[in-house]
Amino acid sequence: MAEQSPETHAPSPWIAALTSWFLTLLVIGVLFPNLWYGMHDITDLPVYWGYASRIAAGEAPFTPSFQVEYPPLAVALFRVPGHTGSESLYGIWFNILMGAITAGTGAVTAYTACRLWPRGGRAYVASVLFPVGVALIGTIVINRYDVAVALLIAIFILCLTQRWYTAAAFVLGMGFALKLTPLALLPLVLLLVGRPRRWGWPLVAFGAAAAAPFLPYVLKSWSGVWHVFQYHLERPLQIESVLGTPQLLGQLLGADWASWAWSHGSHSLVAPGVGLAADMSGGLTLLAVAAVYFSTWLRRAHLRTAPADLALVVLALLLALMTFGKVLSPQYFIWILPAWALVAARDRWLAVLGGLALALTHAEFPALYWNLLDMQPAPLAIVVTRNTLLLAAFACSLWRLWRLPEARPAAEGRGEPAGPVATSSP
Repeated sequence: MAEQSPETHAPSPWIAALTSWFLTLLVIGVLFPNLWYGMHDITDLPVYWGYASRIAAGEAPFTPSFQVEYPPLAVALFRVPGHTGSESLYGIWFNILMGAITAGTGAVTAYTACRLWPRGGRAYVASVLFPVGVALIGTIVINRYDVAVALLIAIFILCLTQRWYTAAAFVLGMGFALKLTPLALLPLVLLLVGRPRRWGWPLVAFGAAAAAPFLPYVLKSWSGVWHVFQYHLERPLQIESVLGTPQLLGQLLGADWASWAWSHGSHSLVAPGVGLAADMSGGLTLLAVAAVYFSTWLRRAHLRTAPADLALVVLALLLALMTFGKVLSPQYFIWILPAWALVAARDRWLAVLGGLALALTHAEFPALYWNLLDMQPAPLAIVVTRNTLLLAAFACSLWRLWRLPEARPAAEGRGEPAGPVATSSP
């Protein structure tokens, strides 16, 4: 009997998931302790520990006397490591928790890849690309809680590819109660579901998952809960944001017009035009997200029958939020790891653009962050280049999405079953 060609070989979901899980743990356990900076340089762990300690001492969060800028599921996550009596022990157990979540995210991403590409070796490529992405972004993965958001995004993509739309909406609701940002992905579920009369259960699932964690605190102190939203709405333009790139470039070229201020838990940019850029951020973000959704709406029938392209839509939406938001913290790049690994497995341009953006973020943070605040040329050049690549990655993802086949009008709303998985490059 002739041997099967590689193109007809079926990848094993177990092997792919275990490969990604093991390589991710290898990156965390072997690479991270041997980088050119300390494991806990510039970390939010003291903030998380402080919240967990106050709650363990009996204080109630989301009240006027104990205001929290994080949503309720994030605060619940901060309490999981325990050891609130020792900041060092808390940090160790938090790192272990985030390491486990990171490895789990890799496993989910690899499993999704096997469902998307049941033949050939592309699923194994995605399985390896995820830990590569973790290595590129660095220790911030285990020093922030954003990898929990990445895990929910990985599960969300899996649900979409399997047409589990109500479950996908429920996962997004959890994401909203964890980080707020995943709300922007909800219209994607509704577009895939079809006509508005089919939106009922997904909206109920999202609403239940999103509201339930907030409800106990709303009943005690509405103003304490509103602080979560008010805090982020009032944030100024963060120093690493893409919209601040012209000012950073001017500083790099000798304008000497930029400095920084401390506000809302981060360093904001002080320079001519930053107020206007911050004011424009909301409108530009809406336009970028709307552009992605307009392209998605035109291609909704294709996306229902080619689930491999759904990761591209998710990546484009996340890049839109990051590129035009007022705040671009380094940990936000963790969100794109699952979608980037799936897209990069078959798109070299987005693989390179995304990979370079991750690597340059790591090059600047945390090792050169204080140098950035001093407006030194090297970190300024790195951030300007990274932001340019991020903008290019968004433009490339939008272009790839636009090149997909458009919807067939007669198919809209019929809920037709998924066809074969598309395996061609976008």
